[in-house]
Amino acid sequence: MYTNLIATALAALAPLTGPLPQAPADQEQTDTLRAVGDYLDAAFADAGVPGAAYAVLSPDGDVNTAFWGEDGDGEPVGEDTPFLWGSVAKPVTATAVMTLVEDGLLDLDAPVVTYLPDFALADTAHSDRITMRHLLEQSSGIPEGTGITDRFEHRDDPYGDAVADLADVQPLAEPGEAFEYASANYVVAGAVVEVVAGVSYGEYLRGAVLDPLGMDGAVLTADDAAGVADGFAPVFGRAARVATQFDQAGPSYGYLGGDIGDLAAFATAQLGRAAVPVVSSESLALMHTGAVEVSGTIDYGLGWRVDSRNADLGTTTVWHTGAAPGFASGVLLLPELGKALVVAQNRYGHFEEGVLIGAMLGAVRILAGGEAEDLGVDPLYVGLLAALSLLVVAAVVFAVWSLTRIAKGPKPARSGVRVFVGAACWVVAAAVVAYVSWVVVPGLAPSRVLFFLLAPDVAWLLVVLGVVGWVLAVSRVWLGWVRLRRRSV
Repeated sequence: MYTNLIATALAALAPLTGPLPQAPADQEQTDTLRAVGDYLDAAFADAGVPGAAYAVLSPDGDVNTAFWGEDGDGEPVGEDTPFLWGSVAKPVTATAVMTLVEDGLLDLDAPVVTYLPDFALADTAHSDRITMRHLLEQSSGIPEGTGITDRFEHRDDPYGDAVADLADVQPLAEPGEAFEYASANYVVAGAVVEVVAGVSYGEYLRGAVLDPLGMDGAVLTADDAAGVADGFAPVFGRAARVATQFDQAGPSYGYLGGDIGDLAAFATAQLGRAAVPVVSSESLALMHTGAVEVSGTIDYGLGWRVDSRNADLGTTTVWHTGAAPGFASGVLLLPELGKALVVAQNRYGHFEEGVLIGAMLGAVRILAGGEAEDLGVDPLYVGLLAALSLLVVAAVVFAVWSLTRIAKGPKPARSGVRVFVGAACWVVAAAVVAYVSWVVVPGLAPSRVLFFLLAPDVAWLLVVLGVVGWVLAVSRVWLGWVRLRRRSV
């Protein structure tokens, strides 16, 4: 999403394959559609997005779809191009849960242990009070970074294994007390669906939600994901290929996917216009009602962010975006206007998230009749890359200088104590730098693997920084040892 970082931007991308089809007769609406298209067109170009698709849902039921660039195999993005959706899976899961609620098989306010007796956190008194409502509202107290998400190895019982691994996790807050975004909530929700429905989560989701809504291109299994062309992550501003990943327990929280038509079909259903509704209008209203405060303008409902930022245009904004390694997407609803925007693209980096989401929110504001703010460039990412690069270069230069002094024969040391103290300081400094670079910073991500997938340039710079830090320390210790030997001669 960032241009002119350190390397040059990507070559110009292919333009949209054509004008938005099915343009409505109303000129104002036509102009709005064109403005949304122009805005996203520019956003994709500025971001260096290799390929994307989006669709605008109009109040009259029209779905206007457009495509941008190429997929990871070099094929033009089209109506059948699949993308991973990331956390857009969460409102899909909430919809599946509501089908069970409407069938009388699940109570949102019953403790999770009613359905999943083995569910437990380190504080069982806490976990025994967590309900499905808490999970869907992200208010269970389960923290992010539990280690049960983004697992790419094969497991015979993925949901069962993931839930079992929560047993040592300490909760952050009382159930229902505060918003804490954690994909683990939706892993547990998927496990509950399996138990209540008596079939695998994927099987139930397909039968209860995907198939009735005509989402026949959905990516739901490892075999499905194998057909998704690689996505991309930023490396010094350029798009670098990232192999498509899949978590078997991911469809309920972040590894669901499909083509742009599937996203549009889901948005249509959430606007209450599905040919075959899967949940009632009352359930939709409940899902779209904010329950837990996220920020001054945003609350979280059942799988949705409920936003007042476009209240001046006469509508709430009910939305969720998501990301998986190499992909980003969003479903953004304007319920009072009967409009929606869905976007899927094949580039994502952690430090691009603000611009990515900002582009989607800007486009939906245009759709609501307003003007989008200038996204600009996030200086943090640029500054971080520059700072890490300078530190690496400085460490390398200093290490080379130290080795050159050794080769030329340094002057004898005047004080053995100063040499020993200096050597100790260099070793301690190298240990601190390595620990921060290899342990602390990667530990801020949900997993080390995900850190390298979502921020590869930063991750590898930290690895190199830790290595050259030790090389520098060793060179300084060696130099001190040589000076001491020359002093004793």
